[in-house]
This record gives sequence, C-alpha cells and structure tokens, in this order.
Amino acid sequence: MGFGTGLKAVLSDLLIVAQLSLLVVLYGLACWYAPVFFYVCLGLTVLTVAYVLIYEPDVQSKVSWTLLFVLSFGSGFFIYVLSRKSVCYGLKRYKYSKIAKKAQLLVGNFKVQGCSEEVRRDAEYLYRAGGFIPYTGTDLKYYPYARAAMDNIIARIDAAQKFVFIEFFIVADGVFLDRLISVLRRKIAEGVEVRMMYDDVGSAGVLSSSAKKRIKLTGVKLKTFSRLCSPFYFGLNYRDHRKIVVVDGKTGYVGGFNLIDDCANQRKMEGIWKDCGLRLEGAAVDGLSFAFMRQWELATHEKLDYTKYIDKFDRTLNSSTVIPYAGGPEIKEPLCRGLYLRIINSAKEKLYIMSPYLVPDSELMKALKDKARAGVDVRLVLPGVPDYRYLYRVTLSNAKNLLKSGVKVYLSGGEFVHSKVMMNERCAAIGSVNVDMRAFYQEFDNGVYLDDETVLADVQKDFEEVFARGGRTEKLKQHWYSEVIAAFLRLLSPLM
Repeated sequence: MGFGTGLKAVLSDLLIVAQLSLLVVLYGLACWYAPVFFYVCLGLTVLTVAYVLIYEPDVQSKVSWTLLFVLSFGSGFFIYVLSRKSVCYGLKRYKYSKIAKKAQLLVGNFKVQGCSEEVRRDAEYLYRAGGFIPYTGTDLKYYPYARAAMDNIIARIDAAQKFVFIEFFIVADGVFLDRLISVLRRKIAEGVEVRMMYDDVGSAGVLSSSAKKRIKLTGVKLKTFSRLCSPFYFGLNYRDHRKIVVVDGKTGYVGGFNLIDDCANQRKMEGIWKDCGLRLEGAAVDGLSFAFMRQWELATHEKLDYTKYIDKFDRTLNSSTVIPYAGGPEIKEPLCRGLYLRIINSAKEKLYIMSPYLVPDSELMKALKDKARAGVDVRLVLPGVPDYRYLYRVTLSNAKNLLKSGVKVYLSGGEFVHSKVMMNERCAAIGSVNVDMRAFYQEFDNGVYLDDETVLADVQKDFEEVFARGGRTEKLKQHWYSEVIAAFLRLLSPLM
C-alpha cells in the first residue's frame, strides 16, 4: 500500500545490502592475496560465535547470528562488530549522554502519586531506563483516526504564537503537506519559530526536492535525520521513526501517523488507513519538547536554550499519570520493548494490542502466550490489508502461533491498521512503537504512557468498534511455501 512508502524501504535496504556486499568483496580480495588473513578472520568469527551464544539475550538472535556466521565464510566477525551500536553509534551515544545530562537538570525530579502500584512501578522503570518523569496536570484527547488529529494539528499551528516543533519519520508531498506549508508560511510571517525534522530514509521517494525547497522558503528550520546517501555506515538502519508535534509548549501530539495523505485518507487507495493519535495539553507537553530538542541537538549539533521552550503550559486539574517517553540507539536499554513487556506481564484481566506488524522476540511471544493461557483476554488487531508483503507473511505466521495459545486475532477487513496501541485494564501506551524487532532495537521511537480513565475508555471503545466490525479469525491458512518463507524471514528478523 503506497508506492512511495514501499520505495523508501527498498532504497534503504538496497543501500545496506550494497554496503554488506562491498564488505564481502573486500574481504574476499584480502583472503585471495593473503590466505593467512582468512584463517585469522575464521578464528575471530569462531570467538564471535562463542560470544554471541553466551551474551546475546534472545534465543532468536543467537540463532540468526550463528546462521549468518556459517554463511559468511569467515567475514561474520566484521559484520557483527560493525553492526554493534557501540561501534556504529558509539560517538552519537556519547554525544547524546552529554545532551541528556544537560536536559536532565531542567526535567525535574521523579515524583509519582495517586496511581496504582503497577503504574508506579512502570513509571520507575521509565525513569530508571531513560530519565523520563511522570507528569500530572495534563488533559488528553484520543483520536481513533489520524485525520481528525491531523486537522487539529493544523488548527493549533494556525493559532501558534511562539514556536512549533515537528518531527516525523515520513513527510510526503500531497494535500496535507500543502495545507501545512500554507499555514507555516503565514505563522512564520507573524514571527513564529518553526523547527521541522524528518527522516531521510523514511521520506525517500515521497518527499520531493521541490517540496523541501518550498518548506525552506517559508522560513522553516528544516533538518534531515539519517541521510539516505550517507557514507559507508551501518547506522543507516537506525531510523528516526518518532512522531512529535509541539505548539507553543502548550499542546503536543503523538501517534502512529506520518505527514502523508495515506494517514488522513486523502487520496484514492486500497482500503482505509487506520491510524490513531493523542493530544496533550498541560505539563506533560514539556516531556515531548525535551524529546524533540534532544533529538534536534543530536542530529544538527545546534545547542538550544531549553528554557525558551519549557514551562509554557497551562496546568490542568487532571491528576492522572502521563509519561512521554522515547527510545532508541542512544539509550543503552531497549526501553520501548521493556515497557511493552511490562504492560503485558502486568495484565490481569485484558490485554489489547493494535499494530501493523507482529515480529517480536521469543520473550514477548512467550509472555503473550502465557497471559492467554492464564485466562487473560488477549486480543490482537492486525491489518486486513498489508503494505510490505514479506513482513505480512511473518506477522501472520506469528499470529497463527499465538492462536494456538488462546490469543484472539482480528484482521481488520478493508483497513491497513497502522495504529500502535497497547492497553491493559490499568494503563495504555500510544505512540510510534510497532511490535517488531526493528522498533525495539534499531529505531528512534516515542510514545505516551498513561492511566487516564477517560482515554482508557476511549481506547477501549476504539478496540470494541474494530472487534464489532468482525475479522476475528480462528485459523490462519497459508500455502506451504508461504510458511517456509515466513520461517526463513522470522529467523532473520533480528538482523533486519
């Protein structure tokens, strides 16, 4: 679904394959002219296999890397080392630690009250793992479809007085971008400061040079994250998948949608794009501002005066717990995965998940199965219309595996489900985090963790409306060759 969104994935993957191919060719030439080099590399690869078997935390990762080592004829050592975050992202991680330390002085102290014990423990985890603090005094609004959220973003930007932050994985030519540029041009003429960041890998093939020029001519400070045509760089696979909008420090937005017409259902396409969004008004907007500013500094090396953009909110009387969070290679722990696992494990009555992809590691699969077997009402909503067919094969194969344990699986007919929502009876996480290995270990993602009863009721209603439309499947039938392909892709999923 969407030629451009498929093209950008193909382009980025081809570049990574090209880099790997170049490495293998150079390795082969070195071995040809210096045979001793082959034996040295073979010995290093054997040591690397031992290291992976001992220290890789996930069984699936152990198998995937071991298979790669066997097929690499001794070059696996180089591939493994160059793909490590400490190598290809070590310098940026060091820079982020300095940026985060500066920001943490302004973030505030950890304080949580008036919530359940499970929510308190989740809040402690987010603070311990990434320094994200819980907020109160924030009103929230859940949008079950992205178009309403995107229209509201335009309206709020149109009323902006001081500044606007925009960060998205995909920004694409189209009706919505034209509307946004028109509003931004007017606001910048009024003196509003606008910073906008997009991922070059995500936007490749859908954001034209002319559109970039139009945006810059308005006066927007437009920056690119993760350039597609980068030097030899395995970090190309670490993409900025976040979705953040902040207006005047008073209003903020997160969700699964991108700035493309697909999400707003504003162009003719196969089926309907089912995405969601969340609006924040109040203290927790500062959490989104901090996430954006840290990423901006990491990508641009520009030092910002954070005090210009925080403490601008209007506090509300809402006492619910709201925690904006962001995960990525700059944080040592896979924070988004950890939060999802906590929500799954703490579910006692129900666990509802909506995601376009289902490519988790073995621990998350086991946790989902265990909950269903324990009598928890576990329901999973997946697309009835796929976008990337190779990922869809793996998704359906994993869903079929979960069906055997009692998980209820819904394929939302006529819709490409792009929402990323997980909820149990006490809390929910809404944002850009897919249930897949890339989101957990490679991407920069973000979301909002909350226990607001009104939003939980709205999210529950959204799920129930999807359930009511049908699509529940008792069996997932695939041709034998599809199962073989899915098994192979699932085996390689930790490396994708």
